[in-house]
Amino acid sequence: TMFILWNDTDGIPAWPEPFKTERDALKFARAFRARYAQQGYYLTADGQRLDPKEVILVPRPAEP
Repeated sequence: TMFILWNDTDGIPAWPEPFKTERDALKFARAFRARYAQQGYYLTADGQRLDPKEVILVPRPAEP
């Protein structure tokens, strides 16, 4: 089963391509948050600044 990483905060995929494993998706989620931690915030689709730790990223099985 392939997995997508869903950005529940914005209601969109966090990355356009599926991951081979859930573990790979979670690894990407850590890197995703770290990237935004460097700039100090994550800007949501509706313009809110959040602490990157608050961004909800959920691995989900990819649909065939």
